[in-house]
Amino acid sequence: MAKTLTANNSAVLNDDVVRPVYFIKFEFPSGNVYLNSSDRNITYDSQSYLGAGTIGTLSDIEETSELQANGLKLTLTGIPSTYVSIALTTEYQGSTATVYLGFLNSSYALVDDPFIIFLGKVDVMAISLSETATIELEIENRVIDWERPRISRFTNEEQQNLHSGDLGLEFVDSVAEKELFWGVDN
Repeated sequence: MAKTLTANNSAVLNDDVVRPVYFIKFEFPSGNVYLNSSDRNITYDSQSYLGAGTIGTLSDIEETSELQANGLKLTLTGIPSTYVSIALTTEYQGSTATVYLGFLNSSYALVDDPFIIFLGKVDVMAISLSETATIELEIENRVIDWERPRISRFTNEEQQNLHSGDLGLEFVDSVAEKELFWGVDN
């Protein structure tokens, strides 16, 4: 994925102190969850991203020159047990996860809009319980979908599932086994 830095974000890279911050947006069916890698809440794009820097870690985002699906892992530790029930009841699998990278200035305000560095789907959530909980989310790259087979049939039933009311394949079953005599008078 091509990443283009704005002039403001690019200028920050020459500073003596660089303060990167990750923003993670999960689009769960029950509602979106917004986290950031700092120790404070930050508002971006009219959303408050919860500062999870003291409890969360994000694995390295690996890029290669080859077309392959590299995922990442988000680990949240020290989660109060009361929030575990939310994690257990949320339909998470297949939900979109977007990771942005931004930079903070010396006042801990965003220098410019963060940019997308990873876009994927939540695959697996593992929960470990003790006095507090640890939640690990594995996020797969969108490219992983290219490896999944797409099975489609040219049947009326398939066509109705895709486009209800379309009668384009209505007679496919009746002509599939029909014996035709080409060039012969009947």
